[in-house]
Amino acid sequence: MDILDTRQLTAFVVLARRGSFTQAGKELHITQSAISHAIKALESNLGCQLFLRQGKSVFLTHHGRELLPLAENIMQQMAQARLALGALDRNPRGKLTIGCTPAASQFILPTVFREFKESFPLYDIKVVPGETPETARRLVAGEIDIGICLKPSDASKLECHPIFTDELEMLVSPMHPWATGKPRLKDAGKETFIVSSRNSQSFTMLNEMFLKQGARLNHIIELGSTEAMKELAKLGIGIAVSARWTAQAEIKQKQLHVVPLPRGQVKRTWVTAILKGKRLNLAERTFVGLCEETGRLMTKKD
Repeated sequence: MDILDTRQLTAFVVLARRGSFTQAGKELHITQSAISHAIKALESNLGCQLFLRQGKSVFLTHHGRELLPLAENIMQQMAQARLALGALDRNPRGKLTIGCTPAASQFILPTVFREFKESFPLYDIKVVPGETPETARRLVAGEIDIGICLKPSDASKLECHPIFTDELEMLVSPMHPWATGKPRLKDAGKETFIVSSRNSQSFTMLNEMFLKQGARLNHIIELGSTEAMKELAKLGIGIAVSARWTAQAEIKQKQLHVVPLPRGQVKRTWVTAILKGKRLNLAERTFVGLCEETGRLMTKKD
């Protein structure tokens, strides 16, 4: 049997209550003819007569009396659904699982969360930390909803929305020789480089750049925290590799100096990533948009 048309059911219920095509048409703000067509279509679909017509009045048949409580129940459930959805529109509820890199969690998420919570105060948000390769894997596996990371080297299964582009540079203590002198590529192997993680995409890009120039990075410190990286660099323990926007205050106060990478640039694109083909709901679209807006503001500050 075909699915019942809710407009036809509505016409049936109103006509059964009113007992008149004229009154039913007035209540539904449609013509008597439209009511009549709806009832005929419903009777044809069900294969039975629902009303007996006597002059201008109508009366339910046995089949009509059987259908009425069922139809009223359907109408009631539809009304409840509308109320529930209306409440969701006013106070949306849901869960959002975000995967992000350590730098994104420190510099991007706080601003985004503050704005997001104003529009979706009842949403539960879970943050799953991880470097870009791990975040991309979790997206493909369906473990997270949105990733904030660098554009993955393999994004074939993902849809990436750019946030901003930056460049990796070296942050050194004012006492480091490279703070005043031009860094020499041949000295790179003797230096200690401070990075977030060897598993990060930033380290992979940095290491590949040096290897192409014939230099090998022999001394690496992994910290997983941008703040810790900067502190060690300020103490002269090593060279922190990051983007200058992560150390604006330290650079302004001359606690750290920015040194370009020798003989090459390593540019990165930060993105919000989702699984390709995924349809975003309103909350998810809002979150992605806020990430993009935060990126624009960060770029202006930089």
